[in-house]
Amino acid sequence: MLYVHAELKDTDFVEPLVCALRQVLTAGVDVKDISLPLDSTLLATPTQFDVSKVSDQFARATVWDGGSLTYKYLLLPHDLKDQTYRYVFAMTFPRDHQGVVSLARLYATNAAVSRHERAVLTALRAYKLILKSIARLAGLTSSNGCILAFPRSLDELDAKSSEFCSDDHTLLVDSGLLKAEESGGCALISQAMPDARDRLVLQTLTSETRRTSSPGSGR
Repeated sequence: MLYVHAELKDTDFVEPLVCALRQVLTAGVDVKDISLPLDSTLLATPTQFDVSKVSDQFARATVWDGGSLTYKYLLLPHDLKDQTYRYVFAMTFPRDHQGVVSLARLYATNAAVSRHERAVLTALRAYKLILKSIARLAGLTSSNGCILAFPRSLDELDAKSSEFCSDDHTLLVDSGLLKAEESGGCALISQAMPDARDRLVLQTLTSETRRTSSPGSGR
């Protein structure tokens, strides 16, 4: 289940993100709006929220939603930090079966490309983070290849695969988490090796963002 925070104004990416997740996951993917209060007590720095404190607040607000096997993700516009890294794209919290995703550094901002293309790239970035997190919550903790690779920067997040390695995919299909074959309906995120045209589009979409990114974490 995806929770879209009330302060997240640019939600163009949500529809392609949901469509892509539904293509590969056996469970349904629902979307809810949430007005989660975020005050100064949750700040880690003057401009960043403490991701663990936000997660605790999120867990309390949604404790009665779904069942014991429901995975919940909070989508936020705010920058996040934890005790180890200067910023985090996202973080997984196994105890609560949930994750928190910051869009602050994920938005594609290059005005030279279409609004739709920017939304698709933003969705792809969030997709990689959420699908990795779901696999971790499902117990796949030993592998770090393909989509499960740890991105330390936006460059690395864009460069890593959007698919699971073959052995990991087989395990997740056997466990009932992933579909054996992706269902149709989305034009997004099935390419493990984009062709030359796709690579050029990706370079164009990310060029402006990459000039301003700095090392952090995509846990």
